[in-house]
Amino acid sequence: MENRKILDALPDDLTTTYFSDSFFYKKGAMSTWIWNIAAENAIDELKIDILNKKVLPEEVEIEAVLAYLPRLKNIIDATLEKEKLPSECIQEAVFHIKVFQEDPHLKCTAILTDNTGRKHIGNKFSYNVYEAHFKHFNLKSDTDMDWASEGENQLNTSEWFGALLRYFASFGKKSFNSFYNQRELKKNAIIGNLFQIVLVVLFFYFLYQYSQS
Repeated sequence: MENRKILDALPDDLTTTYFSDSFFYKKGAMSTWIWNIAAENAIDELKIDILNKKVLPEEVEIEAVLAYLPRLKNIIDATLEKEKLPSECIQEAVFHIKVFQEDPHLKCTAILTDNTGRKHIGNKFSYNVYEAHFKHFNLKSDTDMDWASEGENQLNTSEWFGALLRYFASFGKKSFNSFYNQRELKKNAIIGNLFQIVLVVLFFYFLYQYSQS
């Protein structure tokens, strides 16, 4: 008798594998890539079709998101072979992902449909986003620098300082990611720039006072 109970555990295996550190792509984890590209396109829900290597909406279908889908299919095939189930047993394997932009994180549920029409629904897993700033994930070479990129680095520093100051001002009542995310970048940049200007002014003031003593 075919043992299909293993299929009930397979959705969770696929989810935890896809969002694990072993599937880190170039400069970010899958949760970070997905959250950032979704935020850039104002998308709060998406679907990843593992077997057909498709992502809907298409705006989220980028190389980073697709890169490890063949390995997930290999996991499915290996599981079916081990359990002596037919190769066509799994007809559909899909990640349903909800993106939360206020407190950057996402939630994912994997659903597999077998050839009897039965759906094997996994648990809902939540993943934090540790870098809510898509500009950090451009794929240019680290040695490919120009004045524009240097300017971006300065802006990124201001945004980080601004978010950090706001986080400390809240006495830790909110998570750092609630300040350092796509929607708060402009506000963070303004505060961060003002902070750096104040530091420079204070530096020259104390330098002047020291020279007069």
